Amino acid sequence: MSSDASQWRVEELLARCTSQPVDERAWEEFVRRFHQTIRSSVMRTFHRMAKGEADRRPQFTDEHSEDLVQSVYAKLVEDDMRALRQFEGGHEDSIYQYLVMISVNVVRDLFRETKAQKRPKISYSLDQLLEDCGDIPLEDIVVGVDGLPIDKSQVSFTSEEIERALNKAIRDKNRDRDKLIFRLRFDEGMKLDEIARFLGPDITSAKIGAILNRMLKRLKSSLEKSRRR
Repeated sequence: MSSDASQWRVEELLARCTSQPVDERAWEEFVRRFHQTIRSSVMRTFHRMAKGEADRRPQFTDEHSEDLVQSVYAKLVEDDMRALRQFEGGHEDSIYQYLVMISVNVVRDLFRETKAQKRPKISYSLDQLLEDCGDIPLEDIVVGVDGLPIDKSQVSFTSEEIERALNKAIRDKNRDRDKLIFRLRFDEGMKLDEIARFLGPDITSAKIGAILNRMLKRLKSSLEKSRRR
């Protein structure tokens, strides 16, 4: 193993970070490499979500967003650093995507908890989800089980139904990444190229489009089955 921390591969750095006793040098290197990724992900998600909460803007200050950055680090070390121990990356840059996912989820959890008791359930039209995909060719799936177009006024799903259907529809090793892509596209309103830039250099807008296309087909099937029960 190299004595130069900057030369440590990601797997070696994480192994050192999760070792006991605490390896302060490893954590200093972790912060040097990844703090900007964590902070920018938190800030971007925070400000994007805060824009939609004008009536509660005083609750969502920049100082609060800085606290969320520390919450991400707390998430990384809780339960004996379970999040870091569970990381499995296909290549060196996968860690960036993983940290973005954790950062976004920390921010989303804050907003969800803050609004849970005061906000009515959000409902989605299945057609709205499919059509809002924009530049993804989805003509073949914007139909009902009988092959006819779905009437938006007749079919709607709560955010809880969408979440349950996503959990059933997405079960492969990239489940967390794909759910994050779905949320960035439909909850945050980001375009495909914006999502690609947000997630890092190892994924293209074309691949994100293919992921969304496949995910929406599965989601549509899962939602329709749930309504027929």
